[in-house]
Amino acid sequence: MKYLALFSLTSALLLASPMSDDQIVAKGDQVSSMLVQRLSGELKAQMQNNGAVGALHFCSQNALSLTEQVAKETHTSLKRLSTNERNPVNKATADEAALLKKWSDLLKNNQPLPPSAIVNLSPSTAVYYKPIVINNEACLKCHGNVEGELAKAIKAAYPEDKATGYKMGDLRGMIAIEMAR
Repeated sequence: MKYLALFSLTSALLLASPMSDDQIVAKGDQVSSMLVQRLSGELKAQMQNNGAVGALHFCSQNALSLTEQVAKETHTSLKRLSTNERNPVNKATADEAALLKKWSDLLKNNQPLPPSAIVNLSPSTAVYYKPIVINNEACLKCHGNVEGELAKAIKAAYPEDKATGYKMGDLRGMIAIEMAR
């Protein structure tokens, strides 16, 4: 019986083929879209009902848990990252910062960004990176040139905030999705 279970497990592992880069991109696109839709939908509703300060409070209380919820539902590890992070939890590593710099340099030189990037961590694990570009005026309410009550609320919720001063078309950060190959 023990050998049958071991044989079944070994057969299953041998028959399961690793995901191709195209499959990783497809899953990464799906997961990142799901995250953006959830976060932006919630923030839009908060903005309409409670203004920018209400949306900020919602984000500070719920963005990480919404991200974790999407990760759990999609069986991935999911993060939003930046070198100009609002929350220190979202700080990019040195390698991730290098990728963000490369993408930022492309934008500064009026070159198009790639839609995504894949980094293979091991034969069984890959990370899909999706750039986050400021492409909606609503994003600038909290990430543009912020003043007054909202600026005070940001400082109170995020004392180490570095995520303001953006303009339309700027690279805000990236979504990182670690998944099994």
